[in-house]
Amino acid sequence: MSAPRPGRRAAPLAIAFLLTITAACGGASRRAHEGSNPAETSEAALTYGTRPVRDPSITYQPDVVIVEGGPRAIRSASSDGLTWTIDGKARGAQDVRLGKVLYATSRAVGRVQKVRRVHGDVVATLGPVEFAEVFRDAHLTLDQDIDDGALHYLEIPDLPGAVTVSADAPTDAATEAERGAAKDAARDAPTTARTIGQTSVRAAHSGRVGTVVERGPVRVAAAAGGTLPPARSSSVTADLGEWKAQPYRSPGAFGLKFNHKAAAGLKVFVDFSLKTEKLHIRSDVTISGGRVADGATFAVEGIKSVAISIAAGAANGVIDNSKIRAEVPVQMTLPIAGTPFAFNISWKFSVATALGGNNTTVTAGGEWGLDGAIGMVNGSIVTPKLSVIKSIMDSVTGISVGVSGIATAVEFKVQVGVGVPAAFAGPYAKLVMDFGVTNGSALGAPLTRCVGATLDGRIGGGVGVSVSAVAMAALKKLLPTMKFQLLQESLTPFVHRQQTLPDVPLCKS
Repeated sequence: MSAPRPGRRAAPLAIAFLLTITAACGGASRRAHEGSNPAETSEAALTYGTRPVRDPSITYQPDVVIVEGGPRAIRSASSDGLTWTIDGKARGAQDVRLGKVLYATSRAVGRVQKVRRVHGDVVATLGPVEFAEVFRDAHLTLDQDIDDGALHYLEIPDLPGAVTVSADAPTDAATEAERGAAKDAARDAPTTARTIGQTSVRAAHSGRVGTVVERGPVRVAAAAGGTLPPARSSSVTADLGEWKAQPYRSPGAFGLKFNHKAAAGLKVFVDFSLKTEKLHIRSDVTISGGRVADGATFAVEGIKSVAISIAAGAANGVIDNSKIRAEVPVQMTLPIAGTPFAFNISWKFSVATALGGNNTTVTAGGEWGLDGAIGMVNGSIVTPKLSVIKSIMDSVTGISVGVSGIATAVEFKVQVGVGVPAAFAGPYAKLVMDFGVTNGSALGAPLTRCVGATLDGRIGGGVGVSVSAVAMAALKKLLPTMKFQLLQESLTPFVHRQQTLPDVPLCKS
């Protein structure tokens, strides 16, 4: 770690993670845990986050307005997670002003874009802030196992920029499958982020962002049907137009299922899962003088394998093909009692089908072992080693009169920090996996039936606001006066594999 700047105060704030506040890591100030109470594990705290911490070990920026009372001071939040109604009698509420940074709970943190008083309460609409715009001096250390059973699901029904769809459908399924255009679409999985530190910068998109599905204007939290639902212990299925997505957890596993609604001619089902053994978080991030020090660490350990199962079918061939890129509006979360932070797992996915011929089907599945941490250690991205447990090539099958394919990408992101749901700020690590399969035409079976598969894996990490360019564009529409610059992160590849069988010129062509 870099030494703090001379004359600056950067006393340690050590995180006792996931409510295990009696086993503090790294010598945390005991005062950081005083004031924790049962309300911090209530439904309100699970939904809205924990209270700010006033402690000599933390220095907030001068324009941060702290509202006392924690989750009990929150009346409600809008369904997009941007507009918060706060008890006007809570200490600090009357100091909320346009342009200030409001800090009411770990999920009600942001720069005030709009503010008004309603029946004595404060209604504030918040935009993104960087981690160092909230904390001037702090030291975030963490070395703790994650209790997956303690995580709750938080739905954000109107998450800004949640869905991106293609402007037009594929016109030639066979050509697209053969050329891998579907995989190019899947590679558009959102990866743009605001990062701080030594991460290099490059564009991670192809630029084909499609058309953002508009979510309408910001709704006041008090409006009927416009509030953030309470966090819940059971899984939530999100509707994304003609698609559905469901994050899930079970002992030793995290996963995301998404599918195209069966009522249409197209049927798609994808189950992406991560098998874990003692999932562990390791972090060491210093903020000194409003700057994140170089050499930060935030690493996720204990991911043992990644698996995917794919099944797709089209009743009407080419005209049923579809593309989608989505930020799943359901997050896995838990407040960190006695600290100003929350723990968050979020998901993104994309899928593109290129199915040719009526009643076409494609199925495939595989599993790969991962050995090593993901994320950032001492300012550098660390990547795992990959091994094959179950080859996806052995499972590609289906019926098609033309060449058909499907491609999908999934992003799994772990983060600790503060902020509104659409723009959480803090150290993070992410795993992005791209899969593509192609099934040859049954008409070519007398000669040979060609099958192909591709696999790409990338790792990202940083400290700051990790948000996609699509979500940022949606935020700017909702918050026209918002001033927030978006940088782009570099994702570090750790695997690229491509195979076609049989290994003959006919298939390779």
